Amino acid sequence: MHTPHLHRTEAHDEAELIDGLEPDQLEANASQPLPRMALSRGWTLAFWALRLFVLLITVLVVDVFIAGLR
Repeated sequence: MHTPHLHRTEAHDEAELIDGLEPDQLEANASQPLPRMALSRGWTLAFWALRLFVLLITVLVVDVFIAGLR
């Protein structure tokens, strides 16, 4: 006989619990920040590369815009 996992909940059960909260309870629960997600070294490097790329593109766009004004 297969017993269900007690720690797992169905999606509709969680929604019912959230709907049952008082407005101040819901606000207090929603205002708590989530912890930072732990990323692997590869993902961290990828996001830093993306930041640098966006910075470079921003500088290029501003430079072209200023050159167009002259």
